[in-house]
Amino acid sequence: METQRSQLTMMIKPASAACNLACDYCFYLDTAHHREMGVLPLMKNEVADAIIQKSLAEAKHCSFVFQGGEPTLAGLGFFERFVEQVALLKSEDHTVSYAFQTNGLKLDTTWARFFKQHGFLVGVSFDGSPRLHDLHRFDAQKRGSGRSVAATIALLKEEDVQFNVLSVVTNELAQNIKQAYSYLVNHEVYYHQYIACMDPLQDEKSYLSPQSYGRFLKELFDLWFASWQQGKPVSIRFFDNLVGMLLGYPPESCDMGGVCSANYVVESNGTIYPCDFYCTDDQLLGSIVTNSFAELDARRTELRFIEDSPNRIDDCAACPWRVLCRGGCKRYRNETGYKYCSSMQEFFPYAIQRLEIVARSVQKQ
Repeated sequence: METQRSQLTMMIKPASAACNLACDYCFYLDTAHHREMGVLPLMKNEVADAIIQKSLAEAKHCSFVFQGGEPTLAGLGFFERFVEQVALLKSEDHTVSYAFQTNGLKLDTTWARFFKQHGFLVGVSFDGSPRLHDLHRFDAQKRGSGRSVAATIALLKEEDVQFNVLSVVTNELAQNIKQAYSYLVNHEVYYHQYIACMDPLQDEKSYLSPQSYGRFLKELFDLWFASWQQGKPVSIRFFDNLVGMLLGYPPESCDMGGVCSANYVVESNGTIYPCDFYCTDDQLLGSIVTNSFAELDARRTELRFIEDSPNRIDDCAACPWRVLCRGGCKRYRNETGYKYCSSMQEFFPYAIQRLEIVARSVQKQ
């Protein structure tokens, strides 16, 4: 079977923005509230089937990434049927991978064994330690979820599920990163992602200052480099990407590329958006049910979503760190420029020599 492209990633929201938590900094619920139709009903089978059929027809390797909201609210049966349909429809030429981002509250042994059986990479949202986690990640009754998520992480380890931890960086986490890092490492969690907390779309509130983020990056880097020197490396996505970039590889994290990529985010009703951070009415590309990929791509071009994504506000051309920073993800920019420009200008001189040491070591290996 001839396909148009070698690889395709579909970011799928089977439960839309619905969630069993009420985290005060949730960017996606904020995004949904800025749509005419906010939180949508659970994904129906015909939408899931359209995703599978059109994706397999479009690419040889398909990556299906489930996120939310909270995707477990769609029920385990939804995902069991999804992987069954993929297995029925894919050819010998296809390769398929799965990823799943969750708050972990509904996971049990049955879920864990399903993930293990089908090779899911699971991302668990956990802000470093139960105490820090509970500052922002609570339910509608303001009850913290940290201990429950920590128990889920222990379960995933016990069932040998491949997983990483995603922590949202707020001022509080930035001020206590040593505690958070130590907690994770002491609990044998060695794959970390740290995401700078996003400001609401139309609100003056900010959960993370550039000053706090700059200090955070330096302190976290010290911890990461010390672990590497001790022969006990910890994977931190941002630093791993920087090492790869120093070796001439493109960053695998799209927010580090300096220009947006061709993404497809599928809401539960089948509507497609160009980015998880831009699932708003004005950025709608079409529907997986009624539109072809060519039509979705044409709409993205019409919106100039990729073409207008490079940073043309800050003086990146004159910046010595432009090759590594690349102007930052546009979701962190406004009319004054990249919010964390000063953070990066503080971090890179501090870390570059040690990053190069790690890069040279990797190159020798």
